[in-house]
Amino acid sequence: MPKHIFRTRFAIGWMIFHLDEHWSDMSISDNAHSTSDLDITSDDAGDDDRALGQAIRRARQSARMSLQQVAESAGTSVGLLSQIERGISSPSIRVLREICNVLKIPVHALFGDSDAAIEQEARRVVRVNQRRKADFGAKGMIKEFLNAHEGRALQVMEIILEPNGGSGDDSYSHEGEECGVVLEGRLELHVDGAVYRLAEGDSFYFESTLNHKFNNISPGKTRIIWITTPPVW
Repeated sequence: MPKHIFRTRFAIGWMIFHLDEHWSDMSISDNAHSTSDLDITSDDAGDDDRALGQAIRRARQSARMSLQQVAESAGTSVGLLSQIERGISSPSIRVLREICNVLKIPVHALFGDSDAAIEQEARRVVRVNQRRKADFGAKGMIKEFLNAHEGRALQVMEIILEPNGGSGDDSYSHEGEECGVVLEGRLELHVDGAVYRLAEGDSFYFESTLNHKFNNISPGKTRIIWITTPPVW
């Protein structure tokens, strides 16, 4: 089936869904007449079902979620979701909407240039469950990276410090600039021999070429949004 015909049929179904809640379980499949959550088609699934299933699988893998995680959150079964991804079953609009809500993508991202849309989001958005992390163990510090840094001039991190945690006893320096804001707790920041004690809501800036180090001086965790340019990690 030509892609433009499939997209047109999907759009018509979507409008009917919003006009009449009685049809909220209408299947995307051309042959669907049931209001069940999932309509089983023949083993020889059409190109449209395969294309949709592959787009859902790519979006799920991009979100680093398992079949079970998506299925449970979307209120369906692992078996049915697997059939959808393999293109042997067609999801109803309601189920498709729930899957997209779990994956945090718009429904239209699964149609047309879905690969391009997913790749574009990966360059611009980092979901909370997709953050890269660096755990410094004995230093009591975890860095979570909030932006995709490949080829970028800026690096944004959330740094979580355990009580007495920090960058270490020795100061260090490198090229660039740094700034940030304390989200929670209290931070002691050493820059070029000066000592600054920052509380929740306080912000800072310094040139990275100056010797610096930092540590948590609160009895609980301290969390900081920390920005460096150019990226260090």
